Amino acid sequence: MSIVYNYMLYFFIYSFLGWVCESIYCSCLQKKIINRGFLNGPVCPVYGVGALIIIRGCWSYRDSMIAVFISGMVLTSLLEYITSDILEKLFHAKWWDYSNHKCNINGRVCLLNSTMFGFMSVFVIEFLHPFIISKLDMMNITVLYVFLILAIIAMIVDLIITAKALDSLTIKVDSLTAIVDDMKKIHSKFKLYEDEEFLRRLKKSPEEVAQKLKIASSKYGDLDIQEKIDEMQLKFSALKQKAIIHRRLFNAFPNMRSAGTKKRDAHFQYIKKMLKEKNR
Repeated sequence: MSIVYNYMLYFFIYSFLGWVCESIYCSCLQKKIINRGFLNGPVCPVYGVGALIIIRGCWSYRDSMIAVFISGMVLTSLLEYITSDILEKLFHAKWWDYSNHKCNINGRVCLLNSTMFGFMSVFVIEFLHPFIISKLDMMNITVLYVFLILAIIAMIVDLIITAKALDSLTIKVDSLTAIVDDMKKIHSKFKLYEDEEFLRRLKKSPEEVAQKLKIASSKYGDLDIQEKIDEMQLKFSALKQKAIIHRRLFNAFPNMRSAGTKKRDAHFQYIKKMLKEKNR
């Protein structure tokens, strides 16, 4: 079998094993079943990539556990940092944040996780990977080829679906930002509340504030503003449309937040809370 073929198999095997470990760990922490990972299927691609990097970078040091530990720790930490940066730039969101952990770098990596990755690297190189190689050698090549083709197709489809869901999430945040800005302009004409009270109510429930503004505008017979508020309420109703993928992602990454301004993150958190609630 070719090296590329072998490495693709390793990628999917370790992506699956990484998903199993992450899902079990997060499920225990949150005390409910969590489908961890960026994709919807039972894979965490970053673990697949990480395993390939460890195999390529640490295999020649397998006679020294210390060398494997240190090199694996550095390589996997670098991968986690780069992955965090790429996801943030692509989807305008911070998927994890270790800012509260000691010895972290920009909240993207921390010493605790890096140390765990170092021990995992030793386990992979010294025990797990030799076992996987031996088992793959015993399996039918045709079966492995079929598995590989199906796995590639499934991951591509999953990636497209997830990317579309994340794009729709960005659109929802942008839409809420526009609605809030419009409500601020309308409120400046009626002054239902003091500025601080208005902002507090707006943060708690933009929908309720819109309804109050509509009632106020009806008293003044301002049809243009009423039409504007009706339009905002329709947009707000659209924000409530849920997608299973959104809820899964928020459960998998409970600390996810916007990579933009504090104002944008506040809107992101409101959308996040609204989409996680089951009965809205």
